[in-house]
Amino acid sequence: MPDLSLNCLSEGETLDDVIRRNCAIGFDLRFCRSIAVSEHDRDTETCDPTEADFARIYALTDLGEAIAIHDAYITSAGADEVAAVARALFVAIVNARRNPPDAAQRQEAEQAALIDPDRIE
Repeated sequence: MPDLSLNCLSEGETLDDVIRRNCAIGFDLRFCRSIAVSEHDRDTETCDPTEADFARIYALTDLGEAIAIHDAYITSAGADEVAAVARALFVAIVNARRNPPDAAQRQEAEQAALIDPDRIE
């Protein structure tokens, strides 16, 4: 599998770590547009595909959170990116089921879910 550059993850964070730590059970694709009021504002909203600026793929956790993984432009190349990320998510979720997090790692993920401003519900 090619090395993916996942633009919504923190630097140094791997997809496998995020999926395992947060007990991801699936993924979702949402079409989005920016509603930012300044260049540093990252506010977006889900919209109809015809109004979208980009597509965002999320990992869905067993606690009901959606963790942003990658944004892709609404282009043919973006569709290829979404396909590659979806495949990587599928593999990471299957592999994480074989090695679930221990209780301390699970507690850390649950606490992070309560305070992480980049998560959506």
